Amino acid sequence: MTAAPGRGLPDRLAALSALADQVPDLTVCVFDAAHRFVLCHGPWLTRRGLTAGDVLGRTVREVVLSSFADDVDALVGAALAGRPQQAEFVVDYAEVSGAPTAVWEMAAAPLAGPDGAPAVLLTCRDVVRARASDAALSSSEQRFRTAFDAAPTPMALLVGAAARPVAVSRVNAALVRLTGRAAADLLGRDLAATAVADGLVGAELADLVERALHGQTDLVVDTWLRHADGTRVPVSAASSPPVPATAPDGTVRTELVLMLRDTTAELATHRALTEALAGERRAAEHQRRLETLRGDFVAAVSHELRTPMTGILGNIEVLLDGDAGALNPMQALMLATVEREAQRLRRLIEDLLTTAHIESGAPSAPEDAEVDLAAVAEAAAADVAGQLTRRRQRLVPALTGPAWVRGDAAGLRGVVAELLSNAATVSPAGAAVRLSCTRDGGDVVLAVADSGPGIPDAELPYVFERFFRTAHAGEQALPGTGLGLSLVAHTVTAHGGAVAAESGPGGAVFTVRLPASAAAAAVPHLLGSPA
Repeated sequence: MTAAPGRGLPDRLAALSALADQVPDLTVCVFDAAHRFVLCHGPWLTRRGLTAGDVLGRTVREVVLSSFADDVDALVGAALAGRPQQAEFVVDYAEVSGAPTAVWEMAAAPLAGPDGAPAVLLTCRDVVRARASDAALSSSEQRFRTAFDAAPTPMALLVGAAARPVAVSRVNAALVRLTGRAAADLLGRDLAATAVADGLVGAELADLVERALHGQTDLVVDTWLRHADGTRVPVSAASSPPVPATAPDGTVRTELVLMLRDTTAELATHRALTEALAGERRAAEHQRRLETLRGDFVAAVSHELRTPMTGILGNIEVLLDGDAGALNPMQALMLATVEREAQRLRRLIEDLLTTAHIESGAPSAPEDAEVDLAAVAEAAAADVAGQLTRRRQRLVPALTGPAWVRGDAAGLRGVVAELLSNAATVSPAGAAVRLSCTRDGGDVVLAVADSGPGIPDAELPYVFERFFRTAHAGEQALPGTGLGLSLVAHTVTAHGGAVAAESGPGGAVFTVRLPASAAAAAVPHLLGSPA
C-alpha cells in the first residue's frame, strides 16, 4: 500500500510496508495524533474486504469492526501517550466478508510522524495457523516422547550445540533398567568428558557419537555400560544420523538417538558355542588319531601281506609251468584255482594300500601356471577391504611387483585373503595391517603383519594345525573355526613353499615363501637387463 496523495512517507514507513510483504499474516498500520490511518498494509484489509483507499485518512472507529473498535482505539491512544500496549482479539468475519475467524495479536508503539508529529505504529498478526502448527508440533513431540519412553529398546537422546559437548538429554525406562541407575544420574552426562572418564561407558560409544556427528556411516559398535552394582554390561550400540533441532530458547542444536542392546546372553551363547567347538575339536582330534591308527594298521598289514603274497604267486607260477615236475590234470586244476584266488587277494591288498595313501592326506598337485603374486595379493586385499573399513583399519601395502611364481592363482589369492582377514580380526579398531611382497634371491616372500596382541611362544608350533585356536581368540570370542591357517599351510606346501609365524610386541607376522618362477626370472636376461 502507499500513503494518501500528497502525504510523503519517510523511508522507515516504506520499509514497514516491505516488512509486511515478507511476513505471512502480518499487517502494519500507522496512525496520526487524530487516530487516523496514515498507512495500512497487510492481510487484515483483505479479511475486511477493504483496500488502502478505503481506510487512509479515516479514524479507527470509522473502519474497525464495532465489536473491538473501542479496544483498538484505546491501544492507539495509549501509544500516543507514550505507553506501548499489546492485546489479543478473536474476530469472526463470516457475516462481514466471508473470511474465516482470526485471532489477532496486536501491538501499538509510539512513532514520529512524517512532520515530526506524534504517531502510532500498530502491528497485528493472525496467529491461528501458527498456533495450529505449534499444536501439531507439540502433538508430534508428545507422540515421540511417549514412544521413546515406552520403547523396550534402551535409548538415550543426545543433544549438542555450538561450543558445547554432546550430552544426554533424555533416557527411557529400558535404559534405566539396563544401567540400574536413576534417570537423574544419567541426564546431562557429557559422553567424552565425564561418562568415559568416570568409567560409566566404553570409549567406543563416544567414538561412535563423534563419527555420527561427522556424517559417517556404519554407526554400530560393540561396547559396554557399567551397571550401578559395578558390573560391566556388554552392549551393541547404534546411533541415528544427527538431525538439526531448535531448543525451547530458540537456539539451534543437534540431536541424535542412541539405541543399545544387551548382548550378555549372546556372548554367553557364543562362549558356549566356542566351548562346544573346542569339544568338537578335541573329539575330531581323537577321531583323527583313530583314523591315523586305522590307516597305519591297514598300511602295515597290507605291506606285510604283499611280501608273502609275492612268494606264493611266484611258486604257483613255477608249479603251473611244470618246472617242478609234471602235474596231473586234477593237480593242475587245483593250482589254477589257487592262483586265481591269490591274484584276487593281491588286488585287494593293492586297493587297501591306495586307500591308506588317500586317507593319509597326501596333497594333490595344484594348477601349474605363471602367477604374479604381487597382483594376486592386491586382488586379495580388495576382497577384505570391506572388513578393514568396518573396523576403521588401514592397509599399508608394499607390493614391489611383478613377483612371478608357478601355481594356482585362485588358491594363492585365498591364502593372502585368509592371512589379511585373520590380521584384521586380531588387530584393534583403527590399527594398521601391513602387506608386503618382494623377491628374495630365488624366492618370492609375502608377509602379512597385524597389530594384535601377538601369539605366545607355547602356541606358535600349533597355529597351522586343524581346529587350533589361540587362547586370546577364545577369551575374546573372536570368530573362526581354527581351520583357516591349516588350509593356508596345505596350499602353500602344495605349491612347494613354506609358511611361518613369528610374534613380537607389535603383533604377529605370517610369512609365505614360494620358489620364484624360473621362466619369469629368465625374462630380464632375454631383454639384456639384470635379474
